[in-house]
Amino acid sequence: MRSLDRINLGGEWVVPHGTELATLFDPRDGEPSTVVRHADEVDAHQAVAIAREVFDGGAQWRLLERLQALGDLADIVEGRSEEFADAISAEMGAPSTFARHGQVAVAVNTLRALVDAAREYRFEQPVGDSLAVAEPAGVAVAITPWNYPLHQALGKLGAALACGCPVILKPAEATPVSAYKLADAMRDAGIPDGWYSVLAGRGDVVGAALVESPEVDVISFTGSTAVGRRIAATAGGSLKRVALELGGKSPSVLLDDLDDEAFASAVRTSLGFCMMNAGQTCAAWTRLVVPERRYAETAGLAAEVAAGYVAGENLGPMVSAAHWDRVASYVRVGVDEGAELIYGDAEPSRTERGYYFRPVVFGRVTERMRIGREEIFGPVLSVQTHVGDDDAVRIANSTDYGLGGAVFGTDPARAYAVARRIRSGSVHINGLNGNRNAPFGGFKQSGIGREFGHWGLEEFLEVKSVQPPPGFVVPAVST
Repeated sequence: MRSLDRINLGGEWVVPHGTELATLFDPRDGEPSTVVRHADEVDAHQAVAIAREVFDGGAQWRLLERLQALGDLADIVEGRSEEFADAISAEMGAPSTFARHGQVAVAVNTLRALVDAAREYRFEQPVGDSLAVAEPAGVAVAITPWNYPLHQALGKLGAALACGCPVILKPAEATPVSAYKLADAMRDAGIPDGWYSVLAGRGDVVGAALVESPEVDVISFTGSTAVGRRIAATAGGSLKRVALELGGKSPSVLLDDLDDEAFASAVRTSLGFCMMNAGQTCAAWTRLVVPERRYAETAGLAAEVAAGYVAGENLGPMVSAAHWDRVASYVRVGVDEGAELIYGDAEPSRTERGYYFRPVVFGRVTERMRIGREEIFGPVLSVQTHVGDDDAVRIANSTDYGLGGAVFGTDPARAYAVARRIRSGSVHINGLNGNRNAPFGGFKQSGIGREFGHWGLEEFLEVKSVQPPPGFVVPAVST
């Protein structure tokens, strides 16, 4: 069994002050895999002090040097893809193919896109006779989730370091192994001591200490809406900058002008994104909103596609036994609420080793049902029906969330018009179309702020207005 008995403070591996030991279990077989010694509040404050000293001391690490190091980091992580993929599979259960391509490769591409965005970003630009200067916001804390551990870490660390903010990474309690491997990769990429720390520990101990610290300037958090609310409330006490990417209950809306082939393709694509990462994706399209007259067709197609998911091959496990139980409880809620069980078990049970959960498809789900409103975070799809575009938009906007979504239709203008009316941070049209430079974030209770592209950089920047007198020549600033 693996042992993680160190934390990374400012680039150095040290024995933590904290003494609590936590045992992690491999979701694929339920067996103990790793013992982690957690950091505590003392370690958190020490990490903040190191970062504060680097930032306040005006450490010289120029933009072009930062971007070179981040580019090298992307190359190093890519070169260690198998190592990272194996770690991610063991700690959160992703099947090996998805771990390599859906976890590691996507994370590397995200970091490279951030480097490109920073190269193109205008950190200084004239505004009439004034100069707008974007400067690093200060000491940053990145608190990342377990479902895409490397992707979220590189997205936050990449943006913070590109902007010149020393950063402290607090990975999810379930996924410290990939974060620790990332710390080694950052050292090998030449990122200077003091610019990063990586602390495994409990959210209510280490995470709380970092959020409460008056010496921290920026908090970037991805996780549940409930925890996001607490972070925002605490950070508000010292008016920290906060970026929150939270829960979702995203709709995929199929319009009534799709022919049979396009309709079937849209159902398959929608269900596929719902099931990706075993449904443990914040922006997953977990609600399929279809024309009422095509409900029976949808039910047949969805059941056929769901039957093609095989545990351990194209469907990973839930991250933990506790999360398995949570998803199972929602299935029972759906049955009790009167939803039609199109596919899956009305009373789920664990019949295999590990925390695998068979896909579930519910039909005749209404906006009043909990399974149509609340985030389940498992391989569970709710089918809802509409009687026209206005009704489809009403259903799409009927939850407290607004993170992702999709519209499928034959008429581009009509599909775009419906997409514009959906209150969500991202809406895909006629497919799952990726763009690492596009902003990602949520409306309503899905969060505050944006990640990726220049929008992600700006979460770690403060803008200063410099007002020179007439005729003043602004000197060139070396990067």
